[in-house]
Amino acid sequence: MIRRATLMDGKALSDLMRRIDRETKYMLYEPEERVLSTEQAEAFIEKFGQAANSDIFVVDVDEQLVGYVLVVGGEPSRIRHRANLVIGLLDAYTGRGLGAGLLEAVDAFAIEAGLIRLELTVRKDNLRAIELYHKFGFNIEGTRIASLFIDGEYVDELAMSKIYTIEES
Repeated sequence: MIRRATLMDGKALSDLMRRIDRETKYMLYEPEERVLSTEQAEAFIEKFGQAANSDIFVVDVDEQLVGYVLVVGGEPSRIRHRANLVIGLLDAYTGRGLGAGLLEAVDAFAIEAGLIRLELTVRKDNLRAIELYHKFGFNIEGTRIASLFIDGEYVDELAMSKIYTIEES
């Protein structure tokens, strides 16, 4: 089930983020590099829940969090119409439509919140994610050359965005 994160998800969300960081090279943080206590996660959830242009959605399978998406809205007035996305899903749950479910929740939220632009970056070699983002209307804006340094190598990222029309938002 895809749902909004609640304060009760603080520990589970913090644990999930660290677990995904350990499982995949597609996230920003190296294993054990992310420092996010339960209290910090709860404060994060509360802050996002109160912001008109930010939110956190989680994938809950049998009362266990297995994925999330952060919708990080801009704070200054000139960028309040846009939000950055951070999406993470445990490897064992990929290919089940859960990433699509998270993006459907983001779409509904973006329209409800009046967002005009969604942004994300994705490793250039993460073809499965890129295909999913294309299906949801994201377009490639450019390549961020040598954007990440992973396992002794520089890796390119794609900058992608989705634009909603004024009528949609």
